[in-house]
Amino acid sequence: MPSSTKNQTLLCEQCGAPLRSRAGENDCLHCLLTAGLESEEGAGETLPDGLATRFYQHYEILTRPDGSRWELGRGAMGVTFKARDINLDTMVALKIINARHAARPEARQRFLQEARVAARLRHPNVASVFHFGTINALPPAAGQAASAEENADAGDCFYAMEFVEGETLEARLGRSGPLTPIEAAAIGVQVARALAAAEHRGLVHRDLKPTNIMLAAEEEKARASTEASASEAWVKVIDFGLAQLEETEAPGRRFLGTFAFASPEQIEGRALDTRADLYSLGATLWFALSGQPPRKLDPPDESRPPDLWTRPSLAPLEARGVPPPLAAVLAAAVAPNRKERPPSAIEFGRQLQKCLDDLAGVPREKVLWFPQMRGWKRIVLPTGIVAGLIALVSVFILADAPREKSIAVLPFRNLSGDPANAFFAEGIQDDILSRLVKIRDLKVISRFGAARYPADVPRDLQKVGSALGVRHVVEGSLRRSGDHVFLQVALIDTRDGREIWAQGYSRNLADAINLQGELATDIANALNAKLSPEESAGVRATPTRNPDAFVLYLRGRKYENSLLYAISDYEAAEVLYSQAIALDPGFALAHARLASSLSILYRVRGPSEELRERAYGEAREALRLRPELGEAHLVSALCSYRIDRDFETALPELKKARRLLPNDAEAESFIAYINRRRGHWREARAGLERCLAHDPGNVTYQEELYTTAYLLRDWPAAEVHAARAEALGPSQTLLKVQRALVPLWKEGDLEPLQKVFAALPTYGGAEGILAWMRWDAAMLARDFPKAQEAIDTFPYDTLPSVYSGPVPKSYLEGCIALASGDPARAREKFEAARPSYEAEALAHPESALRHARLGLLYAYMGRRAEAIREGQRAAELKPADQDHFEGTEELCNLALIHARLGDNDEAISAIEKLLQTPGGVFFYEASMSLWELRLRWQWDTLRSEPRFQKLLAGKEPATVF
Repeated sequence: MPSSTKNQTLLCEQCGAPLRSRAGENDCLHCLLTAGLESEEGAGETLPDGLATRFYQHYEILTRPDGSRWELGRGAMGVTFKARDINLDTMVALKIINARHAARPEARQRFLQEARVAARLRHPNVASVFHFGTINALPPAAGQAASAEENADAGDCFYAMEFVEGETLEARLGRSGPLTPIEAAAIGVQVARALAAAEHRGLVHRDLKPTNIMLAAEEEKARASTEASASEAWVKVIDFGLAQLEETEAPGRRFLGTFAFASPEQIEGRALDTRADLYSLGATLWFALSGQPPRKLDPPDESRPPDLWTRPSLAPLEARGVPPPLAAVLAAAVAPNRKERPPSAIEFGRQLQKCLDDLAGVPREKVLWFPQMRGWKRIVLPTGIVAGLIALVSVFILADAPREKSIAVLPFRNLSGDPANAFFAEGIQDDILSRLVKIRDLKVISRFGAARYPADVPRDLQKVGSALGVRHVVEGSLRRSGDHVFLQVALIDTRDGREIWAQGYSRNLADAINLQGELATDIANALNAKLSPEESAGVRATPTRNPDAFVLYLRGRKYENSLLYAISDYEAAEVLYSQAIALDPGFALAHARLASSLSILYRVRGPSEELRERAYGEAREALRLRPELGEAHLVSALCSYRIDRDFETALPELKKARRLLPNDAEAESFIAYINRRRGHWREARAGLERCLAHDPGNVTYQEELYTTAYLLRDWPAAEVHAARAEALGPSQTLLKVQRALVPLWKEGDLEPLQKVFAALPTYGGAEGILAWMRWDAAMLARDFPKAQEAIDTFPYDTLPSVYSGPVPKSYLEGCIALASGDPARAREKFEAARPSYEAEALAHPESALRHARLGLLYAYMGRRAEAIREGQRAAELKPADQDHFEGTEELCNLALIHARLGDNDEAISAIEKLLQTPGGVFFYEASMSLWELRLRWQWDTLRSEPRFQKLLAGKEPATVF
């Protein structure tokens, strides 16, 4: 045991004052359980004296609803706030030097050094530092640029780092109590990865504790608790600000850290290496499991130094039921003598992973861990082979990673003389993809992701591969002549354009039905992908033996895959799939796709019992014909989801589809949509982000993330996703409109929306959606002639599909008249629209949308009883507590009905609540954003109310979710 250091004088690292104990506690109160176990004594203003600004160069500190700065945490050197990068419009964590040190040059230099050290470390499990700056610095001499050290000396320092959405481990423990053993081991594995990366660079964190470990989305934690290992970085180590290079230090070195989680050698000021961090990690996990750290927390007392060299008792862990193997691993990690601890972070991670495997029931084959820059590669091998490979580990560590088995099938070139055969080339590409997605050993990009790179436009394959996140692409050309098909296909490495494999195929149409299975197998073989017997059977399965049915099916897929999402496309697909089934009743894929089209038509035409029965019938038939068809399980779930909102029935089918179609993110996306409707907004976002990570070129996932963001009134995120969606689909006007809506919601700026419609050459399509939006934008601007022009330009008397319900033009004209002060004309027009609205509600008694619209029409007409009856009926049909995605819309509509009827107190009370409720923003008259309340004519009846005036004059409240 080392000799006592009781008589040595230690100095505080921050203020230089003598310490009164080995605990590191001094008059500054920096080190005893800083931000870990201490009270909230540090709360309050902690910025440099006299500095009231929220702006640090191009970073703006955000405020909470009560107006206070959005503090994320505080430590020995500084306070961290949630902030926004004004230039990039993204969230960051901004650490600002503590007021107690801002005036001391040596402390500012230390702060700069912390930022530099932390910025050197790049790893998925570490929150990155990417900017250091100062404000209030002295101007440099003419013609000279000040160095970072000079700026730090002269100004108030700060640095920006990655903002991690989630909570600290300390917050998690405070919220839910001690962790389960499997949770603690899973978190420990990921923190060990971060420490291994630091060890590789010769860095020691020096202050690892529960407040410096961030846990991301709750869904990721739940998944880690059921899997043997977690590959995603859902745990991040923050505040490497105290990190420094491993060094030989003389005794008496100042203690810097947190006493409860610091190693004996750190407290005693001796030389440190990564084993000090392993002690801190072990102590943190010990605390997370038992509720108390391994070392007794005696109050600092110079006459009674803390006991650093007694081995901790395992009793607290045993009392919590921690399995002996995990307890033993932690006991070794917190051994007072560092020679008894794991020798490296890699070894500690391996030990924790073994505990995690045992807890999760993973078979005990031998596991080798190969450290890489992004963590560890885990390879399971038979026991007898391990010994022979140990000697070669150092060679394999330096070798390149195995070739990534990722692929995108780009649109095929149609070489047929007849352009009408373009559908056949698209269909063959789609069918190949539908087979490749069944192979778990591949990463396959969807047709939507690859659609941005048409065959008739030159492609830069290196850029394609980078944009889609794939190593390989398939290019091909197809020529159809009568009943004969010629197909040429090549597999290309996007890094260097090298052709890995190429093949030509010549088939009769009847034989071409099997061609895609043969081709998909050849591609998988060329990539050395492993296929299970189940996967091989699914890839090679013959969908139909009728070539005419197959051609009809391919035509149907072209319409169903249209990015326009038009009702007419789904109606065309319905007809074509039905014709294919008439030729081959055993065509399971056609039954499945028909069920999917019918379920969508139910949403836009229905509710309709006939469509419901047909959709479910087709889904059941597809499953009967091929029980292991992933597409059949998927569509069975979609029927439950789209038609009956039966989420409990849909989820098991979605999970089966996800297993059978491991490379198709559609099942995962619908799980996210269900989470959204259940009000699990964070889980929904995380799920959609995973879909996008798998398929980065898929515009649908960008759109859905945009939708999720605006429903939460997260305008910056909505802006980002809308811009990215438009970049993926630049020719789609609806995406331009969606992007232009964000400035309206965010700051009341109508100009982007007006520019989009000014550039629109036509009325925007027979569905009427763009005509409605054009009318609504003009009404928001109180430009009634422009609103009438939008109506006149549309060539039909009814807008057939405004968010799945027809709207007669007379209703829109009635709104113009009412808003412009012509009640007599308004009544005339509303009376003309009333029979249509009443007939729709009568024909579709279970349609919340139709009852809501009829209720609002009655309110405009002053028919109180009918208006409230219909508005309440809509809310009953789609309760907000059962459907958080759409149910809130009906409450917004009911609030507008009360406002139009003069029920001002009831309307304003509802508005105050709905402005903080997710789901209240939508493309409709009652959309609940603060700027729309300010602009929309519909709310004019409330403008004389002081409560409403106060609400409009204030800030938009934070949406609670």
